[in-house]
Amino acid sequence: MAGPQTVLYARTIHTLSSAKDVTALGITDGLISHVGTTEEATAWITENTAVIDYGEAAITPGLVDAHIHPVFGQSVARGVFLGDARTLAEASLELARHAKTIDPSAIVLGYGLNVSIFGTSEPNGDFLDEAVDGRPAYITCFDAHSALASKSMLELAGVKGTEVFTDGSSVVVDETGAPTGFLREFAAMSLVETALSPLGIDDKVEAVYRLFINMAASGLTGGEMLDLADPDSLEIFRRLESRGDLPIKVRIAPWIMASDAPGALDKLIELQGHRGRRWHVRGAKLMIDGTVDNGTAWLYEPDTKGESTESLYLDPEQYIQNLRTLADAGVTTTTHAIGDQGIGYVISAISDLPKNGLRHRIEHLEEINDEDFSRLRASGATISMQPTHCTHFVRADGSDTWSRRLGDHRASFAFRLRDVKDAGLVLALGSDWPIAPFDPRLIMADAQTRRRTEVPGSDSAQPRHKLSALEALEGYTVNVHESTGALGGRIEVGMPADLSVFAADPLTASPEELCTLEVLGTYVDGKPVDLAAELPEASSA
Repeated sequence: MAGPQTVLYARTIHTLSSAKDVTALGITDGLISHVGTTEEATAWITENTAVIDYGEAAITPGLVDAHIHPVFGQSVARGVFLGDARTLAEASLELARHAKTIDPSAIVLGYGLNVSIFGTSEPNGDFLDEAVDGRPAYITCFDAHSALASKSMLELAGVKGTEVFTDGSSVVVDETGAPTGFLREFAAMSLVETALSPLGIDDKVEAVYRLFINMAASGLTGGEMLDLADPDSLEIFRRLESRGDLPIKVRIAPWIMASDAPGALDKLIELQGHRGRRWHVRGAKLMIDGTVDNGTAWLYEPDTKGESTESLYLDPEQYIQNLRTLADAGVTTTTHAIGDQGIGYVISAISDLPKNGLRHRIEHLEEINDEDFSRLRASGATISMQPTHCTHFVRADGSDTWSRRLGDHRASFAFRLRDVKDAGLVLALGSDWPIAPFDPRLIMADAQTRRRTEVPGSDSAQPRHKLSALEALEGYTVNVHESTGALGGRIEVGMPADLSVFAADPLTASPEELCTLEVLGTYVDGKPVDLAAELPEASSA
């Protein structure tokens, strides 16, 4: 065997394969070509081999976030971040401060608002009008499935409250039929978003590149983009790759929505296989329901407000038809399913598909009862979950909106990561950025503590569902790939040389230490990502 182009040494190398006591690896043409001990590596090295010794550091397979929205998220995360506001007064003050810093004629934008700040009341836009003195204002809530608009914003967008949708979206109205400013789900939100100034494609190119650089700096070497909502998405990736390599790899699974017109599914299937150097289209995302917090999850029994009893599909049978069409076309799928009946419906649909080796994944799995959990084991489905959705948005005392809407009994089935692992199911982990921060160190830490680890004194919701450090790492590596039937996430000969390098061993560091554990480097296809690199200028040719 010829010598490798590059050899990396480290005190600890977690291969997540059968190889033990590995302290050296070789890279050739972007692939792992050698795996062994430091002593064995001396025989690999030639005069043309570059040797990098990371000393006491630890190397893991490259971390991959199983759920991100890097392009669509640029339109969601606009304006001032309101996710840290614990009360309406705090949110109003932050919004008012932001409004004073922008052009008085501009629409005031914000994102990340946690609807728990409304207490037992239904969210409405009244506080926006007071905070910004009647200016048009639009705020996306933390789940990105709902939003709030001020009265002048509704008027600007021409929203009357009488709109009818082809899915479970709605414009919430008061007893007089006037819109309250609360918009549920994407079709309703789009009524207002069409009145916003669109982001220019050049701005999105720059923003996506910077996001990917920051992701790489946190240890990520890849992400799974579960949408193609922004029509500029593929062009953005093409423009980025005309100027250099993407800092991370991206698998794109376009979504098919309940409100999509006939023909959308055919177009999604036609997109399969489109690719660049570090991005490719593979798979599809579906949604059976919305979210618990805004009353659009699909539950067997109504929530405590008498809501959450319907699918996003006006005819849920259409979901089954879409799933079967995709499966027949050989397309791996992942389905957003949050409420217990939605999850149960998806389990049945996946169970009825031919067992041909194609992977179908369930996304979120926020609240599932024991009966459906038993059926889940035999369904063949894989699972993708976001630990920080629990630790950031669910409180141990049940005072958050998610818990209040479900009631104590159903809330006790929250985010059952431990049960998923104990059942032997494939569990991938991620962030759902921009819903929650993308830093995998924070997410792997929270998976171990079941609380917001970087916040001293934070409480733990359903602590029995903690994962081990190894299980959390597997959720960001081998399990992400396995959840869709792909190969990867291990350090073994023939695998892509996608690697994350940490200053210390993430499996022995405490969760608190893991939150700020230094990332010494990320390698994509055997090349270290230059975290200080600016996006090259576009060619004038």
